[in-house]
Amino acid sequence: METLAFDGISMPADIAVDTSSATLLRTPVSSISGVGPKRVAALAERGIKTLEDVLLNLPSRYQDWRDQSSIKELKLGMNAAVSGVLAAVRDHPLRRNRWRRMFTARLDADGATLDLVWFNLPGYMRGRLPEGKRVTVFGRVTESPEGTMQIVHPELRVDDDGAPPEPGIRAVYRTPAEIPQRLYQSLVMQALARAHSLSGAIPDAMRREHGIVSLGEALRAIHQPPDDADIARLKSGRSTAHQALAIDELFAFELAMCIERERSARRAGLNLDEESKLSDAFVDGLGFELTRDQRTAIDEIRDDLESARQMNRILIGDVGSGKTAVAFWAAIRAIECGAQVAMMAPTEILAEQHLAVFRRLCDPLRIESAILTGRTAADERRKILDGLSRGTLPIVFGTHALIREKVRIAKLGLGIIDEQHRFGVFDRARLKALGSEANVLMMTATPIPRSLAMVLFANLDVSILAEMPPGRVPIHTEVFDASEIDRVDKAVADEIAAGRRAYYVAPLIVDNDDADGEASEAKSVEAVAARLKRGRLNNARIATIHGRMRAGDKDAAMRAFRAGNIDVLVSTTVIEVGIDVPEASAIVIVAAERYGLAQLHQLRGRVGRGVTASRCFLVKSVDADENSSARLEVMTRCARGDEIAQADLDMRGPGDLLGARQSGALPLRYISYVRDAATIRLARDMAERWLASDPRLEGLQSRPARAALKAMLALGFSLADVG
Repeated sequence: METLAFDGISMPADIAVDTSSATLLRTPVSSISGVGPKRVAALAERGIKTLEDVLLNLPSRYQDWRDQSSIKELKLGMNAAVSGVLAAVRDHPLRRNRWRRMFTARLDADGATLDLVWFNLPGYMRGRLPEGKRVTVFGRVTESPEGTMQIVHPELRVDDDGAPPEPGIRAVYRTPAEIPQRLYQSLVMQALARAHSLSGAIPDAMRREHGIVSLGEALRAIHQPPDDADIARLKSGRSTAHQALAIDELFAFELAMCIERERSARRAGLNLDEESKLSDAFVDGLGFELTRDQRTAIDEIRDDLESARQMNRILIGDVGSGKTAVAFWAAIRAIECGAQVAMMAPTEILAEQHLAVFRRLCDPLRIESAILTGRTAADERRKILDGLSRGTLPIVFGTHALIREKVRIAKLGLGIIDEQHRFGVFDRARLKALGSEANVLMMTATPIPRSLAMVLFANLDVSILAEMPPGRVPIHTEVFDASEIDRVDKAVADEIAAGRRAYYVAPLIVDNDDADGEASEAKSVEAVAARLKRGRLNNARIATIHGRMRAGDKDAAMRAFRAGNIDVLVSTTVIEVGIDVPEASAIVIVAAERYGLAQLHQLRGRVGRGVTASRCFLVKSVDADENSSARLEVMTRCARGDEIAQADLDMRGPGDLLGARQSGALPLRYISYVRDAATIRLARDMAERWLASDPRLEGLQSRPARAALKAMLALGFSLADVG
């Protein structure tokens, strides 16, 4: 029998959560009637290949057909279910495309009328608009060109007493254009019929102890909510069923973390315990006092490096909290013990920044250093590679080039990974592979509450820099309505006139229409730059930068801004990491309600790096709701990342803190449904208790957990590289 090694636990490859359910759910969608090759390909692009994938693609929203409105109660913009008699059904060719048809109808009820419009009517409705019969329609109320109320592309149900009752809450899915909602809902029903005994990763005894429903029950409640379900909790992911999915997944994840932590404790690391002359001299020559948190982190790293165990530590701290000084101390400590150091950053400009700061701070120590990036000239590259392989180059800074070039490091004692969330699992693994006994220090400025960090990074040792160095100039943060943008532009113009620089951040790259059909001109990089050039900042030097630009063009724009050749940089969130411009004193974040608080805090950290007081302007959209406004107000009161991260956790859950940032690192689909660290701690406590009773997961009740761990490995998840 094929087995998969899981750090000493041999896992049979054919093990499954429940043989009958798991086998049935592995049915490919290609075998389902109505799903031809084009539809199979479209689903596969979304990662949906089996009925299990269909089930795990949860609804994006819900329609509530239970609470019906009268036509007279309707307001523009609301989603509503309305009943009445269908009348005046008409079929018209479209003016510009006579091959496409527009269908119109009228809904009559209580002396009022509502216009209905369908463009290119869905196939299942053609010839079935039951004129003269009582129907219920659902959709978003808009205004017609004639100024009347209308619903475009409404869902329609015939109120037939003889038909089986339709569900009061209907799930709606994000699907490819080739897959109609009704077809996808049919696939969901077929998958649910096969998932009756799907239990999940948590052993049944533990599930019953904590009152957690099974995976099959949870999925049914999410895809086919009962009529008495709380629609608000469903929409927000706070339902009992959503929580059950999240904690089941977290249980498996925390099992993996506990197993990996135990393995790490046995992994040998390069012992670095020589006399600390250079590292002490580095601290003495800094010219400023280290904070209490920095000294604590240094002591923790010292203990790690002097032990026989390989260090695997993450350093979490705000922009400006002094992570770099701690990392450089660790690098010098490794170098004075005869080892080499590699420090990897996600961008060339950040790698260059680190090299420049290292040389400035460490010049008196006479430590040779170099940088290896995609721009390094061939002769210089050969010289660097030779120095690393011979052991004569003590420290190298670089980007992905460190793991993509033919790099050989004679005695790698410490690998440092900055902004670790910007690297995938395998990138970090490749850096570690440059030295089998290399100690590893990862750094991130992503604000994460201490309680959450200790649990999510349970396989790592965690050091947190919550204390800011004295003398840090505070950033004044204000919230403005979109209608006040001229005031904001004037304030920025004053900063530019005083010789300083500014950022504008927008969520979109080019003009388009957002999901609600609202023109989003003011929310794109292109439009913001155009507005500034013809308005208050028409004399300023303005450049744009975004993710679709070539890497060289982005780098050139950043360099020009840093050098002072550009006054205003209009950007998407690509500036979140990797640019340090002390002269930048203002940042304007357009449509600020679209970002999580943690990301807003990261963006705000682009300013306040010099001696001048800085300002952050959060501009909220016209359609920002009360909850969004309340979140933005948190930014005006809180300056510390841990406070902001805790507020984000309380309001939106950890998916906002991690989410795509951890892409390739955390195989967690449902963490956004967890709204408090206590739930994550519970999952960890459950995992620790279960491993205490069955350390090798050999018991019959551990089978589901073993299968869940196997599934994580199948995703390419490497336990040694979490974090």
